[in-house]
Amino acid sequence: MAKVIAPFKIVGTLDDLVFYIDQEKENRVKTKGKTGVSSEEFKRNPIFNKVKNHSKEFGRCTKKAQSFRFVAHHFNNRAKDGSFAGRSNRLMLDVMNEDETSVHGERTVEIGMQTNDAKEYFIGFEGNKLRTLKKVLNAKWHWNEETSEFSIDKFLPKKNIDWPKEAEFLHIAIARANWNYIDNNFSTEYSEELIFEKEEEESNLVIKTNIPKGNHLQLTFLFIGFSLQYRKKLKELKRINNTVSIIWSK
Repeated sequence: MAKVIAPFKIVGTLDDLVFYIDQEKENRVKTKGKTGVSSEEFKRNPIFNKVKNHSKEFGRCTKKAQSFRFVAHHFNNRAKDGSFAGRSNRLMLDVMNEDETSVHGERTVEIGMQTNDAKEYFIGFEGNKLRTLKKVLNAKWHWNEETSEFSIDKFLPKKNIDWPKEAEFLHIAIARANWNYIDNNFSTEYSEELIFEKEEEESNLVIKTNIPKGNHLQLTFLFIGFSLQYRKKLKELKRINNTVSIIWSK
């Protein structure tokens, strides 16, 4: 650095020169330092390998998460919060971390999915974290994978459901999907959507759907939504009130 000798103080920049006042109140000048990292240095310096490997793996996970989010798009589009995409990415990262055979940078969701633990990660995944299944449904339910039936004995809407203040009607449905996570495609079968009034009497609830073709990752989604009467139609409440949760995977 150099000292500036002048009858006045100079602070600021001029081309590659930086003028400033040091701790001793002296007027100093220095050249601008280099900032950032060049693309060439980023490519060849091994210190950045960890960052590059993480970036490659994260990129694979986000693409896989995009495919996953469309598996039950009809439900997810009606019940999700702002963290839905980010949590889907996190889920794929957790699955990828099960790949203990590949080196960092080369790990994949496909290999991670071959473990039993990875398939368990999907159970309980929520489209809307603000309205989880445990918060909304207060009843013992049963899922039969052989008959593809979801059921609740002695279901009483007013008692077994946490209703939003303005809701008048309850919508319940399931979807069963086969997600081919290798080729990023899927087959999803949706059930009939049952609608209940809040004051409806107790009944045995049974919802059945077809079994999709394929033998990849099998997933079952439970949707719970709400609506109100608007003129002669039912107007669904905003998706922040609704719930979609994965209740089974195989």
